[in-house]
Amino acid sequence: MKRSLPLMCAVLAVAGCMLFSCKGGSQGNAAAALQVKYETKVLQTESRVYHLTFPATLSGDTEISIYPQVEGIIKVCNCSSGIKVKKGQTLFVIDPTEFRLSVQSAQANLSAAQAQMETTRLQYESNRTLAEKKIISDYVLQTSLNAYEVAKAAVSQAEAQLNIAKTNLGYCTVTSPITGFVADKEVEEGDLAYRGVALCTVSDNSVVKAKFSLTETQLLEMVREYGLRVTEKGLEGPKGRQIGDVFPPLKLLLKDGSTYEHDGMLDKIDAIVNASTGTVTCKAAFPNPDGILRSGLSAKVVIPLEGNVLCAPQTAAVRLQDQMMFYRVKEDGTVEGVICQVFPSNDGTEYYIIDGLNPGDEIVTNGVRKLSNGVSVR
Repeated sequence: MKRSLPLMCAVLAVAGCMLFSCKGGSQGNAAAALQVKYETKVLQTESRVYHLTFPATLSGDTEISIYPQVEGIIKVCNCSSGIKVKKGQTLFVIDPTEFRLSVQSAQANLSAAQAQMETTRLQYESNRTLAEKKIISDYVLQTSLNAYEVAKAAVSQAEAQLNIAKTNLGYCTVTSPITGFVADKEVEEGDLAYRGVALCTVSDNSVVKAKFSLTETQLLEMVREYGLRVTEKGLEGPKGRQIGDVFPPLKLLLKDGSTYEHDGMLDKIDAIVNASTGTVTCKAAFPNPDGILRSGLSAKVVIPLEGNVLCAPQTAAVRLQDQMMFYRVKEDGTVEGVICQVFPSNDGTEYYIIDGLNPGDEIVTNGVRKLSNGVSVR
C-alpha cells in the first residue's frame, strides 16, 4: 500500500496537467472564435448597367387553329406537321358527295319555287286586268296578290337554301388562312372530321413572340425608368412613343445556352397585374427569317437596363433553395436574416437587390455561413 502511494501521486499529477492543458485549449478556441472579424457594408444605390433575365415561352406571331365547318370523312390530306404552307393552300378535303347532292336538291327546289312564282305572277296580272273591268271582286284580286307574294318569299327561301348548300360544299375544301408552319396535326385520310375539333394549327413564325412575366416591383421600376404612362391604347412612352421604341433592344437566350443572333423589341405589357401571382404578362417580338425559332420552345428574354440599384457582393448571400438571404446588422450589433429578391450582375460578382433591404442598411459581407440570428458581429 505504501509502495503504490508515489505511483498514485504521479498519476494524479499527470491527470491534473492534462486537465489544465485541455481547459486552456478550450478557452483559447473560444477566444479565437470571438476574435473573428466580420466585414460589413452599408448599402447605397449605385449606377450599374445590368441585365434582367426572364423565362419565356415562344409562340408564332399569328397562330390559327383550323376547324372544319362541316362534318365528314377526310378524303384528301395535303399537309403534315412541320411543313410550311402558303395562304390559300389546300390542307384537307372532306368528302363532298353529300354536299353536292344537297346543292342539286336546293337547286331543284329553287327552280320549282321560281316556276310557282311565275304562275302566281301571271294569275295576279290577269286578275288585276279583270278587276279593272269590274269583272272580279277586289277580294279575288287581293287573294291572287297574296299568293304571288308568298311565291316570291318561297323563291327567296329557296335561294338562301341553295347558298347554304353551296357554302357547305365550299367548306369541304379546307385551306390555310395564312402562310406559316403546320403543327398539332391530329387527323389523316379516312378520319372523320368533327365540328369543334381542330384539324391542325398553322403558325406564322416570321415573327416570334416571347411571353414572360414581370413582378410588380420590376414593372414599377421600368415605368419610372422609361416614363411609361397608361393611355387609351395601353402603356406608352413619352410623347406617345411605342414601348418597343423606348426600351433598348432585347436579347434571347436559347435552351442550349446560345444567344439568338437577332435582337428583339418589347411588344406589349398587360395593363392588369395578376392578383394571385403578383406578376404582369409581357411579350417581346423577335424576327425569325431563318425559321430557327418555333412555337412552344422555351427560352429566356434578356432586358438590358441602366440605373441605380442596391449592390451587394455575392459573398454576402446565403442561398435558401430558390431564395437569397442576407444578414442585416441591427443597432445592438447582432444580425438578423432577411430574405431578398435579387438578380445577379453580368460579371457574377454582385447581386442587385430588388426587394427586402433598403439604402442605409448594413449587411455582413463575409463568413455569413457561420452566422445565425442574434449572433453579435461587433
